[in-house]
Amino acid sequence: MFIRNIQERYEDGQYHVQADVELETRQVRETLFFSVPAEQAEWIRPEPNAFMVGTAMAAMWNGETRMEIEGSVDPQLSSRLTMAMRLMAHWHKSPHRPVKIQAPAAAHPMPELSSSTTALFLSGGVDSLAALYWNASQYRDGDPRRVGVAFFVHGLDVGDPNKQDRPDVWELGIQKLSALCQGQGVELVTVKVNLRNLAKNWRFYSKWQFGSLLAAIAHAASSRIHRCIVSPDNVLEYIQHPHGSHPWLNSYFGADFLEVTTGDMEQFSRLEKIHILSQWPETLNSLRVCWDTDAIPPGHLNCGRCPKCVRTMLEFMVCKQLQHTKAFPLNEVTTAMLKSTHIRSHVELEYFIELVSPLEEMGRQDLADLIKRKLWMFKAEHTLRLNYLRPIAKKLLGRT
Repeated sequence: MFIRNIQERYEDGQYHVQADVELETRQVRETLFFSVPAEQAEWIRPEPNAFMVGTAMAAMWNGETRMEIEGSVDPQLSSRLTMAMRLMAHWHKSPHRPVKIQAPAAAHPMPELSSSTTALFLSGGVDSLAALYWNASQYRDGDPRRVGVAFFVHGLDVGDPNKQDRPDVWELGIQKLSALCQGQGVELVTVKVNLRNLAKNWRFYSKWQFGSLLAAIAHAASSRIHRCIVSPDNVLEYIQHPHGSHPWLNSYFGADFLEVTTGDMEQFSRLEKIHILSQWPETLNSLRVCWDTDAIPPGHLNCGRCPKCVRTMLEFMVCKQLQHTKAFPLNEVTTAMLKSTHIRSHVELEYFIELVSPLEEMGRQDLADLIKRKLWMFKAEHTLRLNYLRPIAKKLLGRT
């Protein structure tokens, strides 16, 4: 892989940092970019470190043997990135090998805490919103550990290159999150990227690449931030690996000059995070959890029907918050809605196990019994190892 012609430009009210990227193993050429509104141009720079981190996993996935970068990179970050690739190859038992990074070495300067801040990736989901408010409850204004900037990103799950783009959902998300951030004294920076264009496969993105793409954005902003929070999906005992945003993996995407951290959010279960949010009612209408962009009705951030929406609605129901939020087109969950939701992985066990007792206590035995049945079926399927047959059956039937 060659990364060349790193430059900056202004176009259509946006400030772009871009580079030409070319693969050696196949005929693939892309101009990859990080883009922010022109009035927020001070937040990113044409940083070779950012392109190195943002393309390394895709280079390995595509079978590249080297990454030649036009521009100097931090040697510590280069070494850590190589360890991250080794870790992923080990976790996945993959034949893909880490690419050799070829670039001049130049240590990135250490940040001045007085002129830099802590950043947070804010998707609008339960995990990142809880991280924002937990951080604010722990650190006072002026503390360098308090979040000062939040990045809302287009081109990852919002703006997924495999799905229909929904500019209306993007704009509504900006509107909702801007109001929340303003109330916390946090600047919301909207970032657009096309880093997934080198490998658009969703499984690769979620299982290999997710954390590295977030970290790449952080490195593009490394002249203004010294610490970046990537909130984890699960409580400590249920964090999965291999996973593209495992806390251990993500730490390798940082260096002495830029810490990549979880903000200690893996101490909280999903329901505990919702209880944190319930202390700030203004968050309830800004929640964005849905990835089924085709199904989201106009004027909403969520469809209210897909498995992720239904599960989240159940969580808000047992926390007595569902009736108080307008984030979903519906404010109730029926057994018919829950029947179409399946438990696919051990990670999802956390989300459903902690729902049973609260549902029983509030008199929703119908929903509690259905979840118990799904938990039993998941356990039976894995005991009999039937879960290994599903991918084979899908392949034989020509399904994805």
